[in-house]
Amino acid sequence: MKKYIVMLLAAGTIGIAGCSNEEPPHPEEEALEPYLSAWSGQSFEEMRSYLSSSSEADVDSFEWDFAERYESVYSDLDVEITALDFEERNFEEEEDLDLEELTEITYPVQVEMETIAGTLNYSTEVYLEKELVDEEEEIEEWKVAWEPSHFMLGMQDAHDQIAIDSEEPVRGEIFDRNGEPLAINGEVYEAGLVPESTEDLEDSAAQFAEILGLEEETVLELASQYPDNPDWFAPIQNLSLTDDRTEELLEVPGVLLNREEGREYPEGDTAGHLVGHIGAITGEELEENEGYRATSEIGKNGIELLEEDTLRGEIGMRLTVQTEDGDVRDVIQERSAEDGEDVQLTIDTEIQRSLADVLGEDSGAGVVLDPETGETIALVSAPAFDSNLRYLNLADPRAEELETTDVLFERRFQRVYSPGSIWKPFTAIAGLEEGTLDPEETFTIEGEQWQPDDSWGGYEITRVNDSESEIDLTTGMKLSDNIYFAQQALELGADNMEAWGETFGLGEDFPYDFPLYTSQLSNDGLDSEILLADSGYGQGEVEISPVHITALYSIFINEGEMVQPTLFYEDEPAGEMSQIAGTESTATVRDTLLPVTEDSDGSAYREDRGHSRAIAGKTGTAELKTSQTEEDGSQIGWFVSFDHEAEDYITTIMVQNAEDVGGSSRAVDLSDEFWSTLE
Repeated sequence: MKKYIVMLLAAGTIGIAGCSNEEPPHPEEEALEPYLSAWSGQSFEEMRSYLSSSSEADVDSFEWDFAERYESVYSDLDVEITALDFEERNFEEEEDLDLEELTEITYPVQVEMETIAGTLNYSTEVYLEKELVDEEEEIEEWKVAWEPSHFMLGMQDAHDQIAIDSEEPVRGEIFDRNGEPLAINGEVYEAGLVPESTEDLEDSAAQFAEILGLEEETVLELASQYPDNPDWFAPIQNLSLTDDRTEELLEVPGVLLNREEGREYPEGDTAGHLVGHIGAITGEELEENEGYRATSEIGKNGIELLEEDTLRGEIGMRLTVQTEDGDVRDVIQERSAEDGEDVQLTIDTEIQRSLADVLGEDSGAGVVLDPETGETIALVSAPAFDSNLRYLNLADPRAEELETTDVLFERRFQRVYSPGSIWKPFTAIAGLEEGTLDPEETFTIEGEQWQPDDSWGGYEITRVNDSESEIDLTTGMKLSDNIYFAQQALELGADNMEAWGETFGLGEDFPYDFPLYTSQLSNDGLDSEILLADSGYGQGEVEISPVHITALYSIFINEGEMVQPTLFYEDEPAGEMSQIAGTESTATVRDTLLPVTEDSDGSAYREDRGHSRAIAGKTGTAELKTSQTEEDGSQIGWFVSFDHEAEDYITTIMVQNAEDVGGSSRAVDLSDEFWSTLE
């Protein structure tokens, strides 16, 4: 009959289970079972209390503390004993054995434990010794004779050591749709100083620090780390192979550059926000994530973080028992490292680079989407950090030029912003679908400002272009007339507007391979007529991400269906679609987007666009004001565009702080510049 001592994880307690409760335990098992229970529950002080006097004397002679050593090694190996079992002996059936006369008994014990290297099963033996514990009463008890194998498989001597050798896996790499590298395992420079080769170590350290933006005191301390060996190379800072500061560094006396393995990001800041970077694991990350060592590197942000489980691989482990002299006595466990898998994105590096170059010094975001497959062709946030610098923990040389370095780390394609007039096509869709908007109906609108009645107090809707007074859908879209779309929103009503907001995906997480902030129609419902009216032309509390709005515009190419945007490459992309609006309504609104760019009074008209593309789209200038009377509020300029003949890409460009560069006009010009790169 087998008896089991197991960890009951759900209850968090140690329990003993047997095949039968009918018979009382044998006297010797009254010592064996609690000993195994204490071992399984890692209650090592209690475990020691069941030892025989001879074992207790041995333990007292050790240079190490019994419980502390167990706790230390088991902690390092991340040991969890999942089961212990032993075969119950029936002494009545064993010939030539009298339990009362026995002074020693041996029980085979099967051990099962989980360690950092996986599941470990092994057999050991527990020797029980009968001891006289009360001479006057002649009371005897069974005690346990401790053996090194009760500590770990393969241990034969109490002074044996457990050694852990780890093998880091090769991290997977990140590529674009054409196999161009975005993050690869390559080389970096290890820059340092050889003190003996300097004319003045302090001076060389000062120059080194100034060139790389490091603390002079830290550099000098690292340069002096081998005081007894001034001819040794003292490593200080790693650098990208493409860092143009290396030439200046080499002019400093004593500087030496060595090559070593490291992560390379060939596109630098062009894809920094998208790809992200890796870095040394922190104590907190080590505690929160399994399968890492203190020397491991881990994804910190971007795809490097999102796809960490795919890219990282599995660490190889080798656990050995070594003698006091360091000789390997036994290999306990061995698990080979499993290399990480590569990740391929839908991004086209050449187009990504072009879009990043176009945005240049502007603060904003750019998205390029294939409306048929949903593949994200480019995804840019500007300004951006250089992944190489972040990986190497170096300051960005541009930091001094910026008001705050935070602007380098704002992932703009991920965040939500007021869309302004690029939202008007969707107010039109909702009105057409609900029958509250007649595209042929003309509204007479006089002047720049309007309110329905005195109930609005001093609040009025303002339009930028009052050159026309008879406004229908086409004219309203072409001139981007806020008053017309505010009136259409009021005709539509709050309930319908909110329902269509849900249809457009507002107020819920937008499904995408890169997490996005949640777009919204309002903070807490369209609870006022003014808020409803403002929402009709993309102001109020409407907020949407550049990726989300780009996907929505695909309905004007896909006859009312929105393509599901994707970021991970597939040989045969699914191009999943969801029906958003009817084909007739969508076609009607699509037709109004052409005059925006083609008519001379359209808000995105350019006599010479600099390319031959047949562009349609919608401009938007979102005003970020705390009140209507505020005069100096900042603006966001938008332009969403597509080639209505080729229908190959939809492009969104968003520019922050656009009040000084012409609002949406800046986004239009940048879009045209981008479209010209595709020819």
